[in-house]
Amino acid sequence: MSNSEQRMTTETALDLLTNQQRQQILRRVADTPDGTTVDQLTQHLRGADSLQPGGNSSVEHRGIELHHVHLPKLQDANVIEYDTSQGTVHQGREFQQVLDLLKAIDNHRENISPSVS
Repeated sequence: MSNSEQRMTTETALDLLTNQQRQQILRRVADTPDGTTVDQLTQHLRGADSLQPGGNSSVEHRGIELHHVHLPKLQDANVIEYDTSQGTVHQGREFQQVLDLLKAIDNHRENISPSVS
Protein backbone atom coordinates (compact mmCIF):
# COMPACT_ATOMS: atom_id res chain seq x y z
CA MET A 1 0.00 0.00 0.00
CA SER A 2 1.47 3.38 -0.95
CA ASN A 3 1.52 6.42 1.33
CA SER A 4 -1.36 8.01 -0.58
CA GLU A 5 -3.46 4.88 0.00
CA GLN A 6 -2.68 4.43 3.72
CA ARG A 7 -5.66 4.74 6.00
CA MET A 8 -5.74 7.09 8.93
CA THR A 9 -4.65 5.64 12.25
CA THR A 10 -7.05 5.47 15.15
CA GLU A 11 -4.69 7.73 17.12
CA THR A 12 -4.87 10.41 14.43
CA ALA A 13 -8.66 10.20 14.27
CA LEU A 14 -8.91 10.44 18.06
CA ASP A 15 -6.57 13.44 18.05
CA LEU A 16 -8.86 15.18 15.56
CA LEU A 17 -11.85 14.46 17.77
CA THR A 18 -10.32 15.87 20.96
CA ASN A 19 -11.61 19.31 20.01
CA GLN A 20 -15.34 19.97 20.44
CA GLN A 21 -15.38 22.52 17.61
CA ARG A 22 -14.00 19.93 15.16
CA GLN A 23 -16.67 17.50 16.35
CA GLN A 24 -19.32 20.12 15.54
CA ILE A 25 -17.76 20.72 12.12
CA LEU A 26 -17.90 16.99 11.34
CA ARG A 27 -21.53 16.74 12.45
CA ARG A 28 -22.48 19.71 10.28
CA VAL A 29 -20.64 18.37 7.22
CA ALA A 30 -22.34 15.00 7.78
CA ASP A 31 -25.73 16.75 7.78
CA THR A 32 -24.91 18.50 4.48
CA PRO A 33 -23.75 15.76 2.08
CA ASP A 34 -23.62 18.21 -0.84
CA GLY A 35 -21.22 20.40 1.10
CA THR A 36 -21.51 23.53 3.15
CA THR A 37 -19.95 26.94 3.20
CA VAL A 38 -17.61 28.39 5.76
CA ASP A 39 -20.26 31.03 6.52
CA GLN A 40 -22.82 28.30 7.23
CA LEU A 41 -20.32 26.47 9.43
CA THR A 42 -19.59 29.68 11.31
CA GLN A 43 -23.33 30.23 11.91
CA HIS A 44 -23.73 26.61 13.04
CA LEU A 45 -20.83 26.92 15.47
CA ARG A 46 -22.16 30.25 16.70
CA GLY A 47 -25.43 28.47 17.53
CA ALA A 48 -23.57 25.67 19.31
CA ASP A 49 -21.57 28.28 21.26
CA SER A 50 -24.74 29.95 22.48
CA LEU A 51 -25.63 26.68 24.23
CA GLN A 52 -22.35 26.76 26.18
CA PRO A 53 -22.00 28.96 29.28
CA GLY A 54 -20.10 32.08 28.23
CA GLY A 55 -19.95 30.77 24.66
CA ASN A 56 -20.85 33.95 22.78
CA SER A 57 -17.96 35.90 24.25
CA SER A 58 -15.49 34.14 21.99
CA VAL A 59 -17.41 34.00 18.67
CA GLU A 60 -14.80 36.04 16.79
CA HIS A 61 -11.98 33.94 18.22
CA ARG A 62 -13.80 30.74 17.18
CA GLY A 63 -14.19 32.07 13.62
CA ILE A 64 -10.46 32.70 13.43
CA GLU A 65 -9.74 29.21 14.79
CA LEU A 66 -12.13 27.74 12.22
CA HIS A 67 -10.28 29.33 9.29
CA HIS A 68 -6.73 28.98 10.55
CA VAL A 69 -6.71 25.85 12.72
CA HIS A 70 -9.63 23.45 12.49
CA LEU A 71 -10.48 23.41 8.77
CA PRO A 72 -6.81 23.19 7.70
CA LYS A 73 -6.16 20.40 10.24
CA LEU A 74 -9.15 18.40 9.00
CA GLN A 75 -8.11 19.03 5.40
CA ASP A 76 -4.52 17.94 6.04
CA ALA A 77 -5.89 14.63 7.37
CA ASN A 78 -8.12 14.23 4.26
CA VAL A 79 -11.24 14.33 6.41
CA ILE A 80 -12.65 17.32 4.55
CA GLU A 81 -12.00 19.12 1.30
CA TYR A 82 -11.70 22.83 2.09
CA ASP A 83 -11.73 25.20 -0.86
CA THR A 84 -10.49 28.49 0.54
CA SER A 85 -11.16 30.42 -2.68
CA GLN A 86 -14.80 29.31 -2.82
CA GLY A 87 -15.30 29.11 0.94
CA THR A 88 -16.76 25.60 0.70
CA VAL A 89 -16.30 22.43 2.72
CA HIS A 90 -17.05 18.89 1.51
CA GLN A 91 -16.48 15.42 2.87
CA GLY A 92 -12.98 14.12 2.24
CA ARG A 93 -11.60 10.62 1.69
CA GLU A 94 -11.25 9.87 5.42
CA PHE A 95 -14.49 11.58 6.46
CA GLN A 96 -16.61 8.49 7.04
CA GLN A 97 -13.94 6.74 9.12
CA VAL A 98 -13.65 9.70 11.52
CA LEU A 99 -17.43 10.25 11.59
CA ASP A 100 -17.98 6.58 12.49
CA LEU A 101 -15.56 6.97 15.40
CA LEU A 102 -17.34 10.15 16.53
CA LYS A 103 -20.69 8.32 16.43
CA ALA A 104 -19.23 5.48 18.51
CA ILE A 105 -17.97 7.98 21.07
CA ASP A 106 -21.37 9.74 21.14
CA ASN A 107 -23.16 6.39 21.60
CA HIS A 108 -20.78 5.47 24.41
CA ARG A 109 -21.44 8.79 26.15
CA GLU A 110 -25.20 8.22 25.90
CA ASN A 111 -24.88 4.71 27.33
CA ILE A 112 -22.85 5.78 30.37
CA SER A 113 -24.74 8.99 31.17
CA PRO A 114 -26.64 8.68 34.43
CA SER A 115 -30.35 8.48 33.72
CA VAL A 116 -32.53 11.19 35.12
CA SER A 117 -35.20 9.83 37.44
